[in-house]
Amino acid sequence: MKRYRIGLIHQFAKSNSVRVDGLRSVLGGFGVGRVPPHITLVAPTNIHQRDAESEIYRLRVIASQTGPYDLVVGPAGTFYPVSPVLYLSVGGEGIGQLAALQGRLSSSKLYKVTSRPFVPHVTILEPAQPTDIDAALHVIRAPLFKHQATAFEMMVSPAQGYWEVSGDFRFAPLRRFSRGGMSLEVFTHCGGDLSVYSFVSHEGVAEGLFWPHADRRLRTDGQQSLGLSIYHEGELIACASSAFHSFVALIRAVVVRSDVRRMGIGSLALSELVYQLQLEHVEKIFVVSSEGHQRFFEACGARPESVPRWIIDYDSGMTLNSWSFSSL
Repeated sequence: MKRYRIGLIHQFAKSNSVRVDGLRSVLGGFGVGRVPPHITLVAPTNIHQRDAESEIYRLRVIASQTGPYDLVVGPAGTFYPVSPVLYLSVGGEGIGQLAALQGRLSSSKLYKVTSRPFVPHVTILEPAQPTDIDAALHVIRAPLFKHQATAFEMMVSPAQGYWEVSGDFRFAPLRRFSRGGMSLEVFTHCGGDLSVYSFVSHEGVAEGLFWPHADRRLRTDGQQSLGLSIYHEGELIACASSAFHSFVALIRAVVVRSDVRRMGIGSLALSELVYQLQLEHVEKIFVVSSEGHQRFFEACGARPESVPRWIIDYDSGMTLNSWSFSSL
């Protein structure tokens, strides 16, 4: 049975991650290129593949019941002499909400029980020499930046010592629907997660359509990803993904479990994805469809684009070839 090594974290915006990695580099390069700067919520642990889907569902429910909060990162602190760790302290108005969330996340039997109190921090050097700790405590005496927590993330270790973010859990209420006599829960997120990758692979769909990476058809580094998962009684039965930039979006995939198709779940997934994209101020949505799926998208409102040209957003430097696209 396959196992994953995972951890739950707060990840920072790119500009703030650069600040933390800058400090790490000056102090010797701890974690740079291997571990993204973060606040640990649940320490790394191993879970079996059979437990991944139910745990991810639990995490999505917890995130949907959590509201955003503000944190302040810095100044420097240390666990020395108990442990030779140099870190950036974490405080701010949201520290109580952070502790409450960490308590809910770590309550699962899947995670190791620890007697140590939860001390939110951002590790910048481990192990650290006493002289380095003293110097850093003297120099880094003020807050470095603020972080607004609107989600938490799951990290997965694909190789010893290396970690990458795989799945985000937004602090946004879930949406409930009913289709075919089933009560459905819809969660919005950026990319895929371990359960999504397993699900779409089982349905014969490429996992890459749910990775939150740049889609070269949008030809820009500024694009964002948006996806959703649909659950029935805690089981993943459908998901969808898209990429967007500025006012233009591209639907990348809509996948429904084979035994619950033709019940309106696919059209629900698509309409919810379109709704969420509109909340992001997207004005034009495209879909690339094979001939076999053309009727589904047409029934959902897609119409063939007949303008063989490039759509160009000069201010953002974004181009999109619409030759073979259908618009929603």
